Amino acid sequence: MIALYRKELRALWPLGLLAFVVLSGDVFERPFTERLDEKAWEDIASYVSPGDADTFGWMLILLAGFVAYAAFPREHDERTIRFLHALPIRPRAIFAAKVAAGLTVLFGACAVLMGTDGLMGSMGAETLTGGHWRARLAFTHLALQCAFCFVAYAHGLFASVLRLFGLIPYALLLVVAHVLEDVFAPAAWIDPTRLLAARYHGAALVVPWGPLAAHLAVALGVLGAAYLSWMGPADRVGRGLERARRTVVGKLALGCGTVVAVLAVLVLLVVVSEPSEEVDAPEDPSVVETPSFETRTVRTERWEVTYPVSHEARARALIDEADALHEAVRRRLGADVGPTLVADLTEVSGDHRGIASWTHVRVGLVTEPDLTRLRRVLAHETVHAFQHRLSDRRQGQHERATRFFAEGSAEYLSYEVVPGDRARDVGRLVAAGAWERHGVRFEDLVDDAHLRARYDTTLAYALGERWTAALVDACGSDAISDALRAMGREDAPRGLSPRTFWEDTLRAAGCDLERVDAAFARLMEAEVARRRARIDALPRIGGGVVGARDGRVRIVALLDRAPEPGWDFHVRLRRGPDAEDTEAFAVRGRADPDDPRRIRFEVPRALLPAARFQLLFGVRLEAHAWPWSATWQWASAP
Repeated sequence: MIALYRKELRALWPLGLLAFVVLSGDVFERPFTERLDEKAWEDIASYVSPGDADTFGWMLILLAGFVAYAAFPREHDERTIRFLHALPIRPRAIFAAKVAAGLTVLFGACAVLMGTDGLMGSMGAETLTGGHWRARLAFTHLALQCAFCFVAYAHGLFASVLRLFGLIPYALLLVVAHVLEDVFAPAAWIDPTRLLAARYHGAALVVPWGPLAAHLAVALGVLGAAYLSWMGPADRVGRGLERARRTVVGKLALGCGTVVAVLAVLVLLVVVSEPSEEVDAPEDPSVVETPSFETRTVRTERWEVTYPVSHEARARALIDEADALHEAVRRRLGADVGPTLVADLTEVSGDHRGIASWTHVRVGLVTEPDLTRLRRVLAHETVHAFQHRLSDRRQGQHERATRFFAEGSAEYLSYEVVPGDRARDVGRLVAAGAWERHGVRFEDLVDDAHLRARYDTTLAYALGERWTAALVDACGSDAISDALRAMGREDAPRGLSPRTFWEDTLRAAGCDLERVDAAFARLMEAEVARRRARIDALPRIGGGVVGARDGRVRIVALLDRAPEPGWDFHVRLRRGPDAEDTEAFAVRGRADPDDPRRIRFEVPRALLPAARFQLLFGVRLEAHAWPWSATWQWASAP
């Protein structure tokens, strides 16, 4: 048994080398192309990040398939299987040796991957700031990888009985699983790559015990079937099929069967990918006005503005103040005048009030009748235009690390330029509530991917505004523009992790991230103390999907207290944490007449992003203010 196991390992060493190159080959490339001292372990070991499971899972499936097909088919093709059967060794020992050798290669490749990624991650300065190698997370994910390899290897051994033709049923099964996932959410567990999907409860990796147990049980049964096919009574049938396959009739039958199976897979894929009819969410006529198609363009000293003629009075009122807003933003950033900015006031969008690029801004004039809010939106987007120029567009290139600052500093400066209403006060209440209730910290803000995976992304505005205030308090009134210029300097390093990016940027700007962190903590604790009673009055919101009726999915939010007059509840839905903000949509809810703490939502089934999706409950405490939200949670359509 031991000698046979060693013989199998020697035969598999080329595949072991292939597995090492595919999984860990970057250990020879990264040290020469990247600054490892500026990388966090989680950036290197991307498979522990949400959303990266599919690619990594398919890599392991392919490797497991290669190893499985190198077991018995190789022995039969080289006709060495007769020699193995002639040895004084029981068939189950031969089978066990091959299985053990194959799993050793796969498990070893996963262990080496963990080791090389951990080694490279240990070289980063993030070991001092929380981005270092975490043993519990690493070993938990390694155990999931090994379990996944066992499942894939067992199915590979069984599929190898029919050689390449054995892959066709599995391809059909994966396509069927994809179809079932869209129409029957509980069937999503059939996709084995979901075992590697990194989901977290706080900082702890969530192990999918139910799907894992089901896949392991099925894999054990399939492994038994593979034993019967290769070493047991069914082996005689296999040898008969092998002899038949070498005849002309057998080759013709196999070829025709393969063509039919491939065509079946292609037809099913076409059916699955057929676009479904899209259903647009109804618009609220009280919010969205219809602009005319006729537009007019006006030039001022700093702007070229296009607006719909149907809203000329509102546009003229904003244009009259546009140059003054531009000058106020320019002085606060200490920037030169720069090129003329182009403003499009014909924007009509339910996703945003404004948007900006290098020299172009768009503002939702049509949907916003209040002149003060319009001025603030224009000031906000003007700040964005200056941000792009002062940072030489580097801020946009590092959006994962800078989004909270981009939106937060634009929010901060727009209120400095256009002081105002209670919306800013409510935004600070939301920020203080997120700090106190959800425990959101700078580490969450600085990595936008992590922020959007769990929290409402509008926190980038509310908390980003408070962080900008802390930056100004700690580093001076020019800190915003100094940070932007530091991002755009020619010798700025590339490929930094989010926190290291900010350490480098603030150091170049003559400040220090630790000082800003301390100022941010002091400011937020003061906000919490100042607003303690109002934070305690914020509702805790739970709930989920409760059923379906007449083509609509019913969702209920449960509050821990009765809502106050004027609160406007909504639920946002998206397909998963990797969805863009523009892909999520919101549905407003109504309080249950019998129990005002129950907020009911009805969503047309056609609007659901998937059979399994995420939802986020929220409440807008005041009109035009940032909402107070719970955290994202998974749900399934009934």
